Amino acid sequence: MDKRSHQLTVSIRVLTNLIGLILLILPSGVQAMDKCGGISDQITHGGIIWTENAIVVQGTAAPNLSDPYKPVSTIKQETRRAATLDAYRKVAEVLAGVSVTGNRLAADNPQVVTRIQAYVQQPQICKTKYYADGGVDIVVKVPLSGNLARALLPSAGMRVAASKSNFTGLIVDTRDLPFTPALSPRFLSPDGRLLFSQENIKTKVITSGAAVRYVTSESVITKEMVGQKPLKIKAVGLGTLSPSDLILEQTAVGELEKLPAYLGNGKIAIITSPLRKIECKDLSAGVSDRMINWERKIALARGFGRVNFSGKKDDAVRIRMMERAAEVDAQRKLLGVILELKIDDSSTLENTAGASEFAGGVVRNAVRCGAKYYKNGTAEVVLAVPINGMAARGAQLGKYVDSTLVTETGSRATGLIIDARGLHFDPVLSPELLGPDGSVIYSHQIVARDWVQRYGVAGYHASVAVAKSDHRVGNAPVIVRAARIGTHPHRLIL
Repeated sequence: MDKRSHQLTVSIRVLTNLIGLILLILPSGVQAMDKCGGISDQITHGGIIWTENAIVVQGTAAPNLSDPYKPVSTIKQETRRAATLDAYRKVAEVLAGVSVTGNRLAADNPQVVTRIQAYVQQPQICKTKYYADGGVDIVVKVPLSGNLARALLPSAGMRVAASKSNFTGLIVDTRDLPFTPALSPRFLSPDGRLLFSQENIKTKVITSGAAVRYVTSESVITKEMVGQKPLKIKAVGLGTLSPSDLILEQTAVGELEKLPAYLGNGKIAIITSPLRKIECKDLSAGVSDRMINWERKIALARGFGRVNFSGKKDDAVRIRMMERAAEVDAQRKLLGVILELKIDDSSTLENTAGASEFAGGVVRNAVRCGAKYYKNGTAEVVLAVPINGMAARGAQLGKYVDSTLVTETGSRATGLIIDARGLHFDPVLSPELLGPDGSVIYSHQIVARDWVQRYGVAGYHASVAVAKSDHRVGNAPVIVRAARIGTHPHRLIL
């Protein structure tokens, strides 16, 4: 064989090895088919979609190209498997923060969270996208039903609601409240009596579907969800222990106390406000390295990456390699920012057990705020993560919280706004409010854990006007002026 023939043979062999990847490059503007009805575009890296009663995540993996003679089909299969394992890991991280009931998170059952593959052996693959460099993105959907739901709701079916009623279902409107969805939320009467919990639901309902259905509009509620004649009521408040406990209007108490059969059959629809996504594109330009935006409760970091290209490469390959390098740098910086967050005057998050693992999971699901690419192979990527629930990892929460189901009906005030402008107050995850005599009026020790997990110990705003619009203080907040800073800059004396 002459030299030219040998080169041609090698070229054909290389082309044969690459053609499986080349054929999967999609033209600009064309997306891989979404088999889950378009929900793949509703997530970034991962999250829970309550209207679907499912966790949807994106797993990512890069190919192992160290062996030049490995068949393309094998490389693709191995990369796809690695992306699936990455998706399982992200499902576990998302699941850990899910409210199961009004007083429990999925993280309280580590045997389920850490063994997610045992309960969900074949997640639904929504979308798979291959890149020119052999990388794979795979979006999977894990329904919160079946063996997984049964393991998370072990008390389901212990006291099934089965009495007769003139109604066929229940519709609860929570749009005026900062309600946090749960697998099985609890319903309370205005005086704190328990009207509905997981015990009242048939086991087959949670294994085959959902204890309750979440919707964002009454117009999408069907007869299949609540029957022909549903009872329509409003939630008038949230329980003091958890934002997943709903206080229902008094007119519904008599009906629900009888535990009608439609509760046991899961004929419950809850209307909620759409979940708010992290908004950070407008902040991207102002991030030079890393920062905390206390008003939006997010941490941001700008990562830089540079790739030296030794030869000609496809533009898609170049951009993906540059992105990876920049994202790794941004994630490293975000991890540092989170671990350095002050819980109070004496501790930071990195000093608490398991903080690194938790923070690592949060960082891997960061949202992209902006990106820039340069011809010399350099990229800049700004990523952001929420810090709302961070205090729940490090603070001794709820030490003085009454564990009974109670509601507050004696006060018309719905929240508290403290004007601390001009006092050089130092924002932290867990601020403290003190009286003139130095006694502690408010701290993380009197806040229920579920509230901190969802909303943090306190919110921060730049003006009273903006603070009034915050859901957490309700429509009738008390507004006071802080007198001075305490012995530490995170303490306010009223």
